[in-house]
This record gives sequence, structure tokens and C-alpha cells, in this order.
Amino acid sequence: MADTEVLSQKTVEMPAPTPNKPLVRRASIETINENLEQAKICKQEGNALYNDGQIKPAIRKYHQCLLHLRACQARYDMPQLGPGGLGLDKEVQDVVDKVQAECYNNLAACLLKQPKCDYNRVVQYSNKVLCLQPNNVKAMFRKAVAHYNMGNYRVAHTYLNDAVKMRKGPDSLMKKYLELCAEAESSSNKK
Repeated sequence: MADTEVLSQKTVEMPAPTPNKPLVRRASIETINENLEQAKICKQEGNALYNDGQIKPAIRKYHQCLLHLRACQARYDMPQLGPGGLGLDKEVQDVVDKVQAECYNNLAACLLKQPKCDYNRVVQYSNKVLCLQPNNVKAMFRKAVAHYNMGNYRVAHTYLNDAVKMRKGPDSLMKKYLELCAEAESSSNKK
């Protein structure tokens, strides 16, 4: 009898689905703000892990952050949770875009630290950042580094020049990669 009571306490009564109102599990609904806050927390935890040199756990945290950000949009698009078709209000969307860009940029940085880096993925993540923030120097630089490591020296050189223009001058790492690209292009032209 005690087991039955415990089970009945855990059971959540759900409304019957109707043609215009689908069945919704109450336990799965989080507000947009809760998801946004969880996303920010995951990103901060990922940053701390990255700074401690724990790259794989940092990658997991950044992916969790992105899942929370996707949930913000998904929750809003559900008719019973918000007006459909209008999207998030501009202020919230701006925050979502900012956190998403930071997350993809951090993922690209993490991948570049991996012994077996997927440079195509670095380019993909950098492109996602650049779609949201076209003047993001770090994303442009990481994209250039990925292309350099894939042997696309001319492409890398172009993106490095773009990063230098965005930054209004090269830093030491940009100079290093510009020199490496020039050397690689020069040696490939001699062949």
C-alpha cells in the first residue's frame, strides 16, 4: 500500500489532448529566461574548464549551452508557450545571438587545441560566429588558422588579412601565420 501511495504522489495528472491544444508535459517546460540563464551558466563553466586546460569537458559545456539556447527558440515557437511566428523579442534574441556566437567561437578555440583537430568543423563554427557577428576578429583568425592547417594557404592568407583589417593591425600570432602562409605559398609556387 505504501508503494502505491508513493507512486500516486509521483504521478502528474495530464490534461487530455484536444484537437487544437496538444498534450504538453509540464515537467519539460522551462521558460525562455530559465534556459537563457542555464545557457550562460554552461558557457561560464565551459570557460573555466577551458582556462584550466580541460578541453573535452569544456566542449561538453559549450554544447549544453547551445542546447539551452535552442530550447529558448523552441519553447517560444510552441503555440501554447508564446505567440507563434513572431520569434523572440529583439532584446532576448540579441542576448541569445551573443551567447551563441561566443559559444561557437569558444568551441572553435577548443577544437584547435585538440591533438586531432577537425579543421572543417573549426571553419563551420567560425562561419556561424561570423554570420552573427561579421566583424569578429577571433572567428576570422580561427577560420584562417584552420584553412592554413588544411593546406589552403591562399584562402588562409585572405582571411588573415581580413582579420588584420578588422583588428586595425596584426598581433604577433597573426604576423606569424601571415609569414607561414607567405612561405607556404612561395614554396608551392616553386613546385
